[in-house]
Amino acid sequence: MSPSPHNSRRPGGFQPPHCPNRACDYHTPRPSWHFVRNGFLTRPDGRRVQTYRCRHCGRRFSATTFRTTYWLKRPELLIPVAQLVTEGAALRQAARVLGVSHNTVPRHVARLARHCLLFQRNLLQDFRIHEAIVVDGFETFAYSQFFPFHANLAVGGDSWMLYHFTDAPLRRSGRMTAGQKKKRAELERIFGRPDPKAVEKAMTGLLKPLVRMLPTGVLVLHSDDHPAYRRALRRLRREVPGCPPIDHHVTSSTVRRTQRNPLFPVNLADLLLRHGSANHRRETIAFSKRRQAAMERLALFAVWRNYIKKRREKEFWPAETAGVRAGVIDRALSWKQVLKKRLFPWASDLPPEWQAYYWRRVKTRVLGARQTTHVCSYAF
Repeated sequence: MSPSPHNSRRPGGFQPPHCPNRACDYHTPRPSWHFVRNGFLTRPDGRRVQTYRCRHCGRRFSATTFRTTYWLKRPELLIPVAQLVTEGAALRQAARVLGVSHNTVPRHVARLARHCLLFQRNLLQDFRIHEAIVVDGFETFAYSQFFPFHANLAVGGDSWMLYHFTDAPLRRSGRMTAGQKKKRAELERIFGRPDPKAVEKAMTGLLKPLVRMLPTGVLVLHSDDHPAYRRALRRLRREVPGCPPIDHHVTSSTVRRTQRNPLFPVNLADLLLRHGSANHRRETIAFSKRRQAAMERLALFAVWRNYIKKRREKEFWPAETAGVRAGVIDRALSWKQVLKKRLFPWASDLPPEWQAYYWRRVKTRVLGARQTTHVCSYAF
């Protein structure tokens, strides 16, 4: 079919918002962009899909280019994978339930994570925080217990919404046998020791986007007595021009973790993360093999916790989510609504830490000649 010589914008139906070519001047939406209808393509299931052509760069595309299922052979798996992973299933368990290869599920999880990072950031682009922030480090590991790390979480004190998260590599500590100490020394000889200021830097990165989301006034911050947090606040004041005053409240980590504890919102997030993520359970064999993969699953958890899961399970009406309570959204969402359309990274101001998660830039190294089939994440 020959293309129409005129712009094919018609009332009703699908309208491409912009050119999907990153090299095109009209990759961002502009009123002056023109496209033409350019025939159809037939999918493997027999469906015909309308195709278009950009009149400026010549890129040919279809309506599926702007869906979250673009380039997927099994688009029907995206929502079930999101549901299974956030409800506690391990990757191979999810693969067995869905009847697919165990390699298919991690690929879908990575795609979902990129979408969730953009979805969360887009909703918070112009949002202003009007509540106290509670921060803490969720300690877990990737590949083996010789590679622990902190997942630093920032949670709303009233809404319990998970606003932001970062990660920080740690050095294995605690009681170890002589053989374990020897192995740790050998791994540190190969990869180097983790940055001793990693928690301080990650906590600074956690708070930087949040101080910019304050309307005016003082940031009320609750944390435990980790010594790196005070250093992080001093670094934050140096690195952020015009940093607002910070009212820092410290609660000992030995205080009972009841709902009266000021750290309850972040303790609850830790509890749900430990309960609903198979890779973070105690004594599990489903632990993440790379820190990148663990952070990708944390991105799914954040969207599920903020916009899909009820804030309290025993509340029947109104069944508000953490995002509804914070005022980010007006009603609870479903995975179908979250994945309604494809999101592009140029439209989101991703923090530097999230850019690393999105573009998969967490450094990976191979462990020795005897373990070349295993890859671990170890940034230093």
